[in-house]
Amino acid sequence: MNSKAPLYQTIAEAIKARIDAGDYKPGEKIPPIRSLTKRFGVTKATVHKAFERLKQQGIIENRVGSGSYVRFPDKIHAAPGAFDFRTDYLSEHFFPYLQAQTIFNALFDAEKAHALAPTPVEGDPELRQLLGRHYHLPAERTLIISGAQQGLDLVSKVFAANISESILFEDPTYPGAISLFRARHFVPLETDGPNLDQLDRRLSNQIRLFYTMPSVHNPTGISYSAEKKQALARRAQQHGFYIIEDDYLGELKPAPSRLVDIAPDRTIHIKSFAQTTLAGIRLGLMVVPEDLLARFVFAKYSSDITSSGLLQKFMREFFKQGLYGRHIEKVRKHVDHRRNRLQTVIGLCQECAFDPGQAGYALWVRTTNHRQHLTSPWCRGEEFSFSPYFRAYARLAFMHMADEIFDQSLIYLRKYLGEAVG
Repeated sequence: MNSKAPLYQTIAEAIKARIDAGDYKPGEKIPPIRSLTKRFGVTKATVHKAFERLKQQGIIENRVGSGSYVRFPDKIHAAPGAFDFRTDYLSEHFFPYLQAQTIFNALFDAEKAHALAPTPVEGDPELRQLLGRHYHLPAERTLIISGAQQGLDLVSKVFAANISESILFEDPTYPGAISLFRARHFVPLETDGPNLDQLDRRLSNQIRLFYTMPSVHNPTGISYSAEKKQALARRAQQHGFYIIEDDYLGELKPAPSRLVDIAPDRTIHIKSFAQTTLAGIRLGLMVVPEDLLARFVFAKYSSDITSSGLLQKFMREFFKQGLYGRHIEKVRKHVDHRRNRLQTVIGLCQECAFDPGQAGYALWVRTTNHRQHLTSPWCRGEEFSFSPYFRAYARLAFMHMADEIFDQSLIYLRKYLGEAVG
C-alpha cells in the first residue's frame, strides 16, 4: 500500500487486496460505505471516491438499492498461439473428414433441399432413438441441443429465479458455468468427488441445483467414485435438488454407472459432441427428468426453435455407420500417447507436480514457482476457481494441435519451464 497516495486510493488498494486474496469473491457484497468510514477513519466522500475508482477499474459494480459487489470477470479467450496449451477442443486433424464428406454428399443426393429442413424442437426423432440406444438413455426424455453450453443456458432459463444463490459447484470447476450462473457457492473437490462434509454444510432449502462433471472432470481430470455418486444421489433425493451431470469426456473413461442411471428423476444429463468430434459440430444431447421435460422443451423453443437439421442428419449417419465409435477409439490412442509425452516433459520440472492418473485432453499441474503471468502458454488455475489456493495450478490442454505443432510445442514448453526454474 502506498502511504503517500491519496486516502481514497489507499482505501481502493486495500479493498482490491482483499479481493485478490479471496476475502471478497465475485458476486459478494463489499462492506457498506458507513462501515468502511469507521474502519479507515475517513469521511463518506473519501470512501465513495475509492468505490468510484474501483468501478472505473472494472473491479466492483453497483446494484441499485442493494450496494456494491465484486464484479464477475468477463473473459473471452483469444485464439491460441502457435505453441499454446489453452484450448481443450479436439483438433480437426483427428476427424475423418473424407467419410464426413461422403455422408454429406449422400444426404444431399437422397434428400435434395430437404436435407436442410428443420427438425422438431426436441430433435431428429431417429437420432434421438439412436443416441438413446447407444448411450442407454431414455429417448423420450432426450433433447438434441446445440452443445453443452446451450444445455446449461436452458437450465439457467428453467431455474431462472435467484439461480446464483441456489446452485452449488465443485471447486475448481468449468469457467463457462461460473460465468453463466454467476457462481457463488462451492464445495471442495477431493480425488474421488466432492467433500461430503462440506457439501452437507452447504445444503439448504435454498439449494435447487448441483453442477458436476463426475466423469473426466474439467480441469482436474479426476472421476467420481461409485460411492461418491451414490452419496450425491441420496442427498439429491433427501434435499430435493437436481444434479446437472455434465458428461464432458465420458467416452475416454466410461463408468459402470452415471448419476442419470442412479437418480434419473433428479438428474439433468448433458453431453456435447463438439468435445468429441469437432468444435464446429455444435450438437449435443440432454436428458431431463419427466417433471421438467415440458419446461425444457418450451425453453429450447424460445431459445432457437431447433438445432441444425443438417448436422443432426449427419450425426445420425455418423453413428449408424459405426464411424463415431471408430473415431473415439483412435482419439483415445492419440490422447494416451500425447499425455505420456507431455507428462515426461512436465516431469523434468522440479517445480511441478501432477497426478498421473488424470484423464481427458489436459493435464492439471501444481507449481511451486508462481510464474503464471498473462503470457504463460496455459490456463491459470484462477480461471477455474476463486480460491487463492488454485493460483498455484495450471491446466495444459494438448489435443487441439496438429502432430507437427504438438512436437514443436513440447520443445517450446521444455525451454519455457527451464527458463522459469532458472
